[in-house]
Amino acid sequence: MLPEFDYVVPSNLPQACDFLWDYASQTKIIAGGTDLVLSLHRGEVKPRFLLDISALKELQQIEETSGKIRIGAACTHTQVAESPLLKSYGGILSEAASWVGSRQIRSLGTVGGNIANASPAADTLPALMTLNAQIVIISKNRQRILTLPEIVKGPYQTHLGAEELISFVTVDKIPERAWYRFFRITRRKAMATARINGALILWRRDRKGPIEEIRISIGSMTPIPCRMLEAEDLLRGTLPSEGLIEQACSSIGQAVVGSSGIRKSTEYKLPVVQTLVKRAIQDALGE
Repeated sequence: MLPEFDYVVPSNLPQACDFLWDYASQTKIIAGGTDLVLSLHRGEVKPRFLLDISALKELQQIEETSGKIRIGAACTHTQVAESPLLKSYGGILSEAASWVGSRQIRSLGTVGGNIANASPAADTLPALMTLNAQIVIISKNRQRILTLPEIVKGPYQTHLGAEELISFVTVDKIPERAWYRFFRITRRKAMATARINGALILWRRDRKGPIEEIRISIGSMTPIPCRMLEAEDLLRGTLPSEGLIEQACSSIGQAVVGSSGIRKSTEYKLPVVQTLVKRAIQDALGE
């Protein structure tokens, strides 16, 4: 049974910010509600107000601006997966969004909600990391721009203030020739939380030349979103041998352990993620 609350639908973004400023400690923001409604049912949260921002037009656009792509926080995973602009210049994010939950969840769940929920297993976060996502956060009296590692404090914890909301996300436009792969491992094929997920983007000036740029992010195995910077540095600018790829994948294992420590699952997860990255790099180089 849901707790009692007042349901508030602001007409515009400034009105939403004004309401949060006055009632932040008593309010939960809802857009898709795919995580929040479960918490309400379980009695984990009992807000006085639910502030519904899902209909705010300011938060529903996907557009190009200043050489980047801007994605409104209330855009659903279905919108992201089907956006022609993202398919052309940010395909890794469209691919990741297409794997989120079921069709119904993708039609409700939002980009902003995925970030604010801060689940280590969130499928869009590794993709956003590879696109150098910047998150625009607003309140009544200020705006700030943070990266994902700056927002996420730990599993299901963020540095967002109670009076703040995510307005939109900006991501890099990547070359149309870029090769990308999103991968995930689950306990079953459909609608399962990822045990391992990750995103890789790689591109070259020509099909036989050295790697011009490579970006790798691993999810579900680290407490906050992160890039595998040492592995990227090893491979960037090279036409890597099998030995160098192995070295890069080994550094990914070290980075994961350094971030999350050794757990019961580490013994089997590390070889799996290293193999997935190795195959992705080899596939990219082999086209």
